[in-house]
Amino acid sequence: MRSAGASTQPHAGTRGGRDSRAARITTLPNLLGLARIALTPVVMALILLPFRGGASLAAGVFAVAAVTDVFDGRIARARGQVTSLGVFMDLTADKVLVAGVMIAMVEVGLLPSWIAATILGRELVIGGIRQLAASESVVIAARALGKAKTLATLLGVFVLLLARDAQTAGPLAGSGAQGLLGTAGFWLMVAATALAIVSAVDYLRGSLPMLLGAAPPAPDERPPT
Repeated sequence: MRSAGASTQPHAGTRGGRDSRAARITTLPNLLGLARIALTPVVMALILLPFRGGASLAAGVFAVAAVTDVFDGRIARARGQVTSLGVFMDLTADKVLVAGVMIAMVEVGLLPSWIAATILGRELVIGGIRQLAASESVVIAARALGKAKTLATLLGVFVLLLARDAQTAGPLAGSGAQGLLGTAGFWLMVAATALAIVSAVDYLRGSLPMLLGAAPPAPDERPPT
């Protein structure tokens, strides 16, 4: 007959395992990634719904969501909370946020469709190659071109949202900044598109051996994102 202590040990171990898994899932970096995903439909609604000040609110919420991307990776590394789920959440949240907001901007005529199609198409292609690389245990880290593309995209979206605020009788309507903001935002998005194309070409060129079935690239030969 089992003793009371022996019968409770498996249950304690099970609870401990569940608590450990829950702790790994509900880390602050993961929650920041979830927040970016949750804020995406909020920004989209603020862009699509025609009310005074909606675009300025959209710009503010988008800025908050974008800033979380700066801190989640740093927090994860500082706290030793880097996990596969966290890496996946970080990449996915960024793509969901940018894709959703750009689609809404195209819908209201704030962003040319060819810019959105080019940037989002690039993300789909690179995402597919990332998955293939992951299946071969190759991790491709972000580099300068990819970071510059991301920065230009986030800044361009933010500035264009401010331009829409000036256009839709928001708080910036009387500032006379609509033309300047619209022009600056447009050229930032053009720069982001150019960086997306250049980084995609480098990415594909560096990944060609892997795509053709050759050995995966060495860590110092991995292409930029």
